[in-house]
Amino acid sequence: MFRNLVLVGFMGSGKSSVGRLLSSLTGFALVDTDTLVAQEAGQSIPAIFRRHGEEHFRALETGVLQSLVGRIGLVVATGGGIVTVEENRRLLPQIGPVVWLDASPDHLYQRVKHSKRPLLQTADPRRTVEELYRAREPLYQEAATVRIDSTNLTHRQTAEAVLALLRQQQEQQQQ
Repeated sequence: MFRNLVLVGFMGSGKSSVGRLLSSLTGFALVDTDTLVAQEAGQSIPAIFRRHGEEHFRALETGVLQSLVGRIGLVVATGGGIVTVEENRRLLPQIGPVVWLDASPDHLYQRVKHSKRPLLQTADPRRTVEELYRAREPLYQEAATVRIDSTNLTHRQTAEAVLALLRQQQEQQQQ
């Protein structure tokens, strides 16, 4: 089996929820990079963005990823923008297979439209989602080992699809 699982994807793609299910199904510990960043900084993600900006947040995120390299038995749920930093895209596969949880931009917007996420505090959040998604899509693709389209799947179906796809990929590599 794999040593860890890493979940990447846009905000609202289900990384945290699917991560909890994968943790339960695999027996791996769930680690959320946003939670680790907030603990490290001693403040919430919105406070980090407000006081120090996105660049500082991304630097903290990179430090968290570096601390996870070499650990075993983790499901790592990452923040939606973790792939925007080249160093992070290099570190992610060192932790484990990288699973891109994807969904259509419209579905993603429907899932996050009522949230208080710092990057959505704009005049036109729907447009912001679409622009961010288009900018990040090739970065997710670059970082990912596998992609799961969760647009029409429940969290459980998504978690089961992740495990099935990774097992299939592992079997193919062993042949």
